[in-house]
Amino acid sequence: MATPAAPALWRNRDFTLLWTSQVASTVGTRVTAVAYPLLVLLLTGSPALAGVVAFAQTLPYLLIFLPGGAWVDRWDRRRTMVVCELGRAVALGSVAAVALAGGVAAVSVWQLAAVAFVEGCLFVLFDLAEGAALPHLVHETQLPTAIAYNQARTQGADLVGQPLGGVLFTLTPAAPFLVDAVTYLASGGAVAAIRSRLQADRAPSTVRMRTQIAEGLRFVLASAFLR
Repeated sequence: MATPAAPALWRNRDFTLLWTSQVASTVGTRVTAVAYPLLVLLLTGSPALAGVVAFAQTLPYLLIFLPGGAWVDRWDRRRTMVVCELGRAVALGSVAAVALAGGVAAVSVWQLAAVAFVEGCLFVLFDLAEGAALPHLVHETQLPTAIAYNQARTQGADLVGQPLGGVLFTLTPAAPFLVDAVTYLASGGAVAAIRSRLQADRAPSTVRMRTQIAEGLRFVLASAFLR
């Protein structure tokens, strides 16, 4: 008996919900990626400090990507993704709130660096959870296409988000951060509305997390391609 064909990806409610919400979220991320250095330069005129804030945003890629994979394997993926989006909304919203309440001068470079670091950490965890959840949202034969759509989403966000960030910043420096916070709230709500289970049932792990992380590191170091 032939296996029935999987429905088209765009008729898959949960995949479409995740994909469209992440289009908005990724555009918001690109908007603030432009706004961070512009705001630092406006406040201080220092390219070096703008680089510090950019470094704070990218540092989590180095620090928590490997342990993050072990954490996400043990956590509820839906809850992890929702908490990450809400956390990013609060972090970015704090910049907009301070700028609107006390004026742009009330925002400090160190607040921006802290927000950028928190946002980077939560992005890494969300990205890991989304990648692990994707095979539970689409049929295995559609997984390569779904991954390609996600990559197209990222490239499209680059084209739209960066010029939009500059336009919003000219309106008011708080605008990019406020818009980004709203996109994260929308994304968190969309993830919470997904009906599919995002992970299979599995027995609690008896392996220590430190051991899992060490195994992952050894695997990477043993592979010339990955290294």
